[in-house]
Amino acid sequence: MAATFLLIAGVFQLADGAQVVAAHALRGMSDTKIPMLLAIFGYWLVGLPIAYVLGFVANWGGVGIWIGLAAGLTFAAVVLVIRFVLRERIGLLERMHKSFAG
Repeated sequence: MAATFLLIAGVFQLADGAQVVAAHALRGMSDTKIPMLLAIFGYWLVGLPIAYVLGFVANWGGVGIWIGLAAGLTFAAVVLVIRFVLRERIGLLERMHKSFAG
């Protein structure tokens, strides 16, 4: 059981690292509201239901709960990285340049 939890913790750490870096990079560009909403969506509307279903409905216990939490964090990491990659298309760079110029 400990090996299973360690494997899930490893995935969790990779997703958490990506999510933190993307969130802070976006924060550095003064993009805070949408990333916060994306993270809340990922944690509460993706991760929590998956954790509940796997942990209690599928009866996987702690492993299911941690898989759900890792899934929510992975979702948040992916959408935040996508937002950072698309920063020019959504106008974040223009706003950043205006705030430094003015």
